Amino acid sequence: MEYAKIVEVSLCHEYFNGSTCGFKVVPSPESTEILKRREALCRIYDGKIRLLAPINAFDEDVTLFFYVKASIAEVWNVTCFDGVAHDEFPVVEVSYDGIVSFEGRDKKSIPELNRMFGVIFALELHVQAHKTLVCNVTIPTKKMRWCYCVSGCYAVRDLQINDSLKVDEPVEFDCVEKSPRLSLYVSRSEIPIVSGAPSRFQLLDSATSKVLIKSLPNASGKTLAKARLCDGTRAIVAECFVNP
Repeated sequence: MEYAKIVEVSLCHEYFNGSTCGFKVVPSPESTEILKRREALCRIYDGKIRLLAPINAFDEDVTLFFYVKASIAEVWNVTCFDGVAHDEFPVVEVSYDGIVSFEGRDKKSIPELNRMFGVIFALELHVQAHKTLVCNVTIPTKKMRWCYCVSGCYAVRDLQINDSLKVDEPVEFDCVEKSPRLSLYVSRSEIPIVSGAPSRFQLLDSATSKVLIKSLPNASGKTLAKARLCDGTRAIVAECFVNP
């Protein structure tokens, strides 16, 4: 029996610099039945979905629904769907021509969610008859305030966080807490969290502008905490620990 490629879709995450790792994809029961009736072969690995089927098995348009879970823990902390309300479930929709859109749907419209654990979002593929659907879906990473927690001999010094990447419009940091044990420096704006990205911040002495640490560690999705800002409000921040 001769098979043809029907679907080839890759899920990439900005947090992993566009890598397809971090996802576990499971077809819905209804989609599983559709694939079974058409004698389709579904290969899912490392966030990639490849669907092969006998020629003319997909002779009409069909919609396939998949649930996506996190295979790496920090994916939960860094995945962001702007515009999706907290009481909605995020669905990534891929049209017949490969256009990707994000939307929130009423959780009650997807009763299977009550019987599943660890689902981050759903993937809905619109497959056109006699046409291969090829697409790369990029899942956005979360933007957060970064917080550098400086301890040790530098904790009591007046320090400055220097943005070496954007000289014209640098990200600025405020010292929101200072003690002999620990000082906290929180960014005024939100910064994307990307694993493995080049270091962009330096630790400087405020009085002399001397570079104390040339490359500060980047924030990750592993360590999140609440910090009090200069205006007295509290915000979730991504912590980076510095102990020279």
